[in-house]
This record gives sequence, structure tokens and C-alpha cells, in this order.
Amino acid sequence: METFPAIPTSTNPWDRQRIFANPIIENQEPLVSLSYAPEKIIVSPQYFIQQLPGALPDLFARQNVLTRLNQAAQSLPTGYKFVVFDAWRSIQTQQTLFDTFKSQIQLTHPSWSSQQLDDATLRIVARPSTNSKMPSPHNTGGSIDLSIADPSGHLLDMGSPFDDTGETARTDYLESPAQVTSQNARDNRRLLYHSMINAGFSNYIEEWWHFDYGNQNWADQTMQTEAVYGATKPSFPWRVE
Repeated sequence: METFPAIPTSTNPWDRQRIFANPIIENQEPLVSLSYAPEKIIVSPQYFIQQLPGALPDLFARQNVLTRLNQAAQSLPTGYKFVVFDAWRSIQTQQTLFDTFKSQIQLTHPSWSSQQLDDATLRIVARPSTNSKMPSPHNTGGSIDLSIADPSGHLLDMGSPFDDTGETARTDYLESPAQVTSQNARDNRRLLYHSMINAGFSNYIEEWWHFDYGNQNWADQTMQTEAVYGATKPSFPWRVE
């Protein structure tokens, strides 16, 4: 397997006020089903499987996100495939994740103020938003959560599971000599990171599985003058909302 360089430590700290200051010039690109993706991409809708409110049995992303995901998939070693856990996310699902995680933090930190709880929650789960100037990243169809499966169908060891809420989820966590318990897991993170970055995505440094394209996260991290994806939703001909 190809050897990739270390995942760089972020030099552009996450600042939500700065991120939301990026203007959105919506390009009206449609959402498309990821279930029709080529064989190197597997759809595994984790929040539907876990029966979270608002989650759908299919995953959707913007058209160019799928194009770039295909490009990244082609760079994987023979027999390896992306496993996509989540992409476009409804506000209802976002609210459920936010409230659930905040409640979990409150149980372990009962003396924390509401602001402290919010700050800790926002490290992992974006605030649900119906504000067109600051949409939740997944609600734009430009965010994607994924990992990699080997030729036998087993997920690669990434050193921590999908939706890990601890510091071990930080993308560059295993780059520290003090934290490398598995060079294999470190190299697997590098494979995922560089495959996606080379295809034009940006990464949310707190989550090894989360990548963005076209939304405000991506615009901020890649120094673009504007985002091209705002809030959106799938269109179904027999579903009136």
C-alpha cells in the first residue's frame, strides 16, 4: 500500500464566527443519491439504521461531492472501498444529535453552565440552524462522513470508531509519538485523509471521518472567497413539505 505523509496539524483553528462570515453564493447544484455510486463506494446510513428522527434510508450529497468522492475512491488501493455513514442531514436529525450529545455531557459535568455545555457540544455536533446565512454543514449536502473497508469487507482500524466523541477522534491525534498505539491505524487515517484532500475536500480536524466540499467549512479551510452550497433538501415527487 502507498505510504502517505503525516497528517498536518491544523494552522487554521476552527472559528465558527469566521466560518459563518463566508458568504454563500448558492449554485443550485442538485442533491443526488449515493446509492447509485460505483462499486468502490458503499452506503451505510448509520442514523437511519439507529432510527434517529428525520434520517432517511438513502444518503444524498451534492452532485460535485459525488464526482469528487468517485475521484478519491479511484485512488484507493485495489479492493478497498469507501463506506459512507452520513452525508446530507435533516434539521430534525441534527437537532436529535445535538440534544443527545449535550445531555450526555451534562450528565458527566452537572456543574457546567449552559455556555460551557454548548461549547463542548459544538466541538462535535454543529448547532441545528434554519438561518440561510449559517446553515448546519451537513444540511448543505456538502459534508460527508466516511471510512474505508478492506477487500474482505472489514472496516479499517482508524484508532477510534465513527462518532467517537473523545480527543482520540481528532484527525491528527495518532501523529503524536506519544499517542501512536498502532502504526496501522495511523497509516489508515493518512490514507483516508490524503485520498479526500487530494480530491478537493477539506477535513474537520476534530473528526477523522468528516470532510467538506462547497460549504462554509470548506470555503474557510481552503481560503475560498465564498461557499457555493447553502441549506437544501432532497426533492420527492410524492412528498409535500
